[in-house]
This record gives sequence, structure tokens and C-alpha cells, in this order.
Amino acid sequence: MKTFLFDASAAVDLYAPRNERVKSLLEQIRALKTVLKRATLFIPDICIAEVFNTLARMHFRDGTLDHNQYEKCLKNFRNDIHWGITLYPYNLNRYHIIAADTIIPIEQHRAIDGERRPLSTFDILVIAMACELAHVGDKEKTFLVTCDKRMKHVLDEMRSPTPKEWLIRGPLGDLERSRWTPPTCLYLPMLRPADLRVVPARAMFAASAHD
Repeated sequence: MKTFLFDASAAVDLYAPRNERVKSLLEQIRALKTVLKRATLFIPDICIAEVFNTLARMHFRDGTLDHNQYEKCLKNFRNDIHWGITLYPYNLNRYHIIAADTIIPIEQHRAIDGERRPLSTFDILVIAMACELAHVGDKEKTFLVTCDKRMKHVLDEMRSPTPKEWLIRGPLGDLERSRWTPPTCLYLPMLRPADLRVVPARAMFAASAHD
């Protein structure tokens, strides 16, 4: 059983896709849950509010969603999170706060090294939640799904086979026993279809029927 944690940037594309290739990848992941029953799809509770806000901005401010599109997105998203039918809400807890204390120095070093815009506190907490899911489950079958390249950079830094010395001395400590070693990050804009296991056509059709 695979475990996927969606951040808000990826979850929005489930309902208001902005890229056909990303849409196809998300349909494959959805099918693993809804058709094949081989995955659990989580969404942080803090991201649920962010998805609602982003969809509203796309309608009221950006004009990228007309009234009917906006209402359809809201209906589909509400249905998917109701009783965790498709996206199971994952609640923030004290362990995620503790993990954030570990992740923040890594993010700050990346910002100092030239990252244009640092991650928000919410983004750091989402990474912490992904680390906790990997810790309590199977790290190799746990994935953080995002369209935010900055999040991938931070997770790649944490997963590096040759981490910088300050990482070992500082936040991560003993990498072999670190509780906060993160799962793989699926950065959708650069992900190839081959990076996901092939989903049977019947499952893809059923997933597409959701829309």
C-alpha cells in the first residue's frame, strides 16, 4: 500500500488542472486509491483551507475559473474530503511542530544559498507531516506530492546521499536513526509518467469519470 501526502499546490490541480501532463499524473495517483485500492491519499488539514482559498482566488480575482467551473471544483473537493472518501484529512499534531524545528534550519540555509523565496511556515509543516507519515509507515512507499519546486529542493537536501556537514552536525543528527528522514518528493511539473507505476487503462478511465 502506497501513501501519498498532497500539499495544496498539487491538490488544487486535482480540481482545476493547469497542465495536461500534471493532470494525467494526478489521475494515475487518484486511480491507485479510488479504483485499485492500492494507496491512501492524505491531505494536511491546513492545506484544505488553502485549497478553498486558492480556488476562490482563481474565480474571484484571477478569473481563471468561471462561476460554473468554480462551483464544480468546490463540489468535487468537498465530496473527496467528506469522510475521507478520496483525500483523508491529516491533522497537525505536536510531533509535526517538533519536526518543523528540525526542518527550519535546512530551509534557511537554502534561502541563504540563493533560493529566491523561502517556504512559508505552512509549507515547512507539510514537509514535517510527510516525514512523520514516512516514520510511522513505509518510507519507501510514502510520497509527498507537490507542484512547489522549493519543497522538492528542501526534501532533496534532506535525502542527499552525501549531506552537507552542517546537516549531520546540526538538525538531522545521525542520519541512520533520524526520525525525520523524509520520503520521496513527487514534483509533478518535472515528473515523467514512467516515474509512476503503470495504471491499467480501466482504472484511468474510472478515475477520469470523476470529472
